[in-house]
Amino acid sequence: MNNPTAPILECIDLKKTYKLGRANVPVLHGASLQFHEAQWTTILGSSGSGKSTLLHLLGGLDRPDANGGKVLFRGESVWEKSNKQINCYRNNDIGFVFQFYHLLPELTVFENTILPSMLGGSITSKKDAVDRAKELLEQFGLTHRLKHRPRELSGGERQRVAIARALVNNPSVLLADEPTGNLDEDTGNEILDVLCDLHRSGLTLVMVTHNFEIAGRGDVVVKLKGGHIVAAT
Repeated sequence: MNNPTAPILECIDLKKTYKLGRANVPVLHGASLQFHEAQWTTILGSSGSGKSTLLHLLGGLDRPDANGGKVLFRGESVWEKSNKQINCYRNNDIGFVFQFYHLLPELTVFENTILPSMLGGSITSKKDAVDRAKELLEQFGLTHRLKHRPRELSGGERQRVAIARALVNNPSVLLADEPTGNLDEDTGNEILDVLCDLHRSGLTLVMVTHNFEIAGRGDVVVKLKGGHIVAAT
């Protein structure tokens, strides 16, 4: 039986170093955080503080250093799993939203949305995926855009498609990396309202931003500076 007070996602003493030519560049210096179910956690930091790196490690997009700490999902170590299990974790348990959308230009809105359910390791049936994609696109006001290509959409519409794609497999946690960073203020606020609605419905959300005002939308704010966690409120 799951412990209702245990975090759904956790990182313990997480370290990450990148190579830049011959130099080793440490980006994270032992980050430890807990993320609880249905909570909105915002990681606040300036450019280069390590916040995107932290998000990538949490989501299984990148590995920590050797002996560089752990990422636990529902109490199980992500990086001790097989490659197949890690792929399933990325595709089913975690949803990703990025600043620059990462929609495939040759696919329609509907095809972009349903794509994660077509990848290996998806536990969603084709029928359920089709129904879920249509439901999400209707929820986000995009029913009239199903057959359009990304180039035919506004920035806000592209980001709503990206959020729908992230949610099509019903993930337990949504990771959002500067989701309004490529949008004007009004459109950005519309996207934040979408995220607020998802959070109110019970979705666990982890978002990184450099914007203090945006950070205040969440339940918990974690400040990251130079790869160190300096405060959590």
